[in-house]
Amino acid sequence: MLNLRLAHLRQRSRDLVIGRAHDWLQQPRGSTAKMVLRIKPRVTPYPRLGCLLAAGLVVVLALTGCGPDEEAGAPTGEPSIAIDGLQPGFDLAKHRYVSRCGRGAAPIHAEIGDGAEVQVGSGRHETGTIDIDPDVAPGEDFEIAVSTGDLRRVYYVRCLPADFPSWRFDSLGEIEPGLFAVSFRASRDERPWVIVFDHEGVPRWWYSPPTRVLWAQILSDGTVSWARSFGDGYGLDPRMAHEVRSLSGRLLRLVRTRGPIIDGHELRELGNGNFLVGSYVPETADLSRFGGPARAAIVSAEIQELDPRARALWRWNSRGHISLDETGRWWRNVLSNPRRRLQGREAFDPVHINAIEPRGPDEVVISTRHTDAVYGIQRSTGEIVWKIGGSKTADSLQIVGDPARKLLGGQHDVRIARDGSLSIYDNGKDRPRRPRVVFYRLELAQGRVRYLGQLNDSEVRTSHCCGSARELAGGGWLVSWGDNPLVTAFDSDGQIAFRLELAASTFRAVPVPPAAVTLTQLDEGLEVMERGR
Repeated sequence: MLNLRLAHLRQRSRDLVIGRAHDWLQQPRGSTAKMVLRIKPRVTPYPRLGCLLAAGLVVVLALTGCGPDEEAGAPTGEPSIAIDGLQPGFDLAKHRYVSRCGRGAAPIHAEIGDGAEVQVGSGRHETGTIDIDPDVAPGEDFEIAVSTGDLRRVYYVRCLPADFPSWRFDSLGEIEPGLFAVSFRASRDERPWVIVFDHEGVPRWWYSPPTRVLWAQILSDGTVSWARSFGDGYGLDPRMAHEVRSLSGRLLRLVRTRGPIIDGHELRELGNGNFLVGSYVPETADLSRFGGPARAAIVSAEIQELDPRARALWRWNSRGHISLDETGRWWRNVLSNPRRRLQGREAFDPVHINAIEPRGPDEVVISTRHTDAVYGIQRSTGEIVWKIGGSKTADSLQIVGDPARKLLGGQHDVRIARDGSLSIYDNGKDRPRRPRVVFYRLELAQGRVRYLGQLNDSEVRTSHCCGSARELAGGGWLVSWGDNPLVTAFDSDGQIAFRLELAASTFRAVPVPPAAVTLTQLDEGLEVMERGR
């Protein structure tokens, strides 16, 4: 009976969160929406139930839950404390917040019951109903101290930059706590952003680079990396590199390939500290049988494994392994969209590698958009040992169980999950279906691949380019839907846990590796940037 009651209360709490809190949490500049969060401790015969009530009724989205050794709320008898204008919703147990600090948004407002006082910075102690004016510049932070009797608790609030982009977060279910990185530019007239969000939709770190950014990630050592972008589509501009910076924004190094210009689509960190990266190597080919020039400049796809000193330890090139015939239906698109190299000559891209993933010690998996296919490459021989999708070749695997009539369509991400299964972010470009994350199990001894299932979001109907699907540390998946400004998290049962709507699309949404950074370290990085202005 208790389980049924808990389920009912959980659904009521979820309805409250969806219906009220998130419409306010990330309102664009100029919004006047308002939410007041009240903490009124109560005694309950079930501590776990008390935690659930607090999580739902005070609109706190943390999903860590109250364990048997955790408090079910504030001490019994403590007066009510209400503070709005903060993100996430105020909770005595959470000490770090962000806010637009009243600039064109709802002001920070507090209602402090008898027996408690609030002090902002070094200001005077106040009680009752007050509006908080932090009097700090955008990007700076301030303290709110809450005193109840002899107990004084300090909370840190960082004001978002004045031009920080708008976003909207909808919580639809439970998900393990975690962080993830996105990058985008809201419009041509606005600057680009790299932002780290948490599982509650709260921005915890941000940086505005001097160049456009293709995608970003936090590396295992706590540094942040992103691919510079100059609008060339792939590795044509010699300024191209993957920047590696500290959390304080200091440039630590540039990752570039040896020889050809590095491409921005992939920087796959390996367990030994090396990286798998891609590049494009110019060559000449006869494209007349496809309707192109007899002597055309094309680019083949190259993979390199680089050590921390940027030495190339291994290379593989698509030339001689992926034939021009495999470009198939994409030839019309490829020939009508040449890229102009800096030397002025147009180059065609018949392969377009966009993802690289290791599989075991002697195999690398790649995704190539312009062949609608995913390939397994044996490192020791350089041979393609299997293929999924695209035109049929001697290496093609038999597909078992996939309901899609046309298998892959311009896919953009491929990963190996912890259980060994293969995930593909399938854009479904020009296919009679929605974009999807599709899962397979490789059965190479039988020459086949078995369909395991797929994830879709009803909000997403098409995806021309871009996108990613990454496994979450606590189970489930984080999906960027390509050129749709939407990131969706799915729990381990395949149910949507949240949606994050951004001001523009993010090429990828990448979970932060467990234990790579803490909220304190992220905030310390922002603090250093603030002092360095």
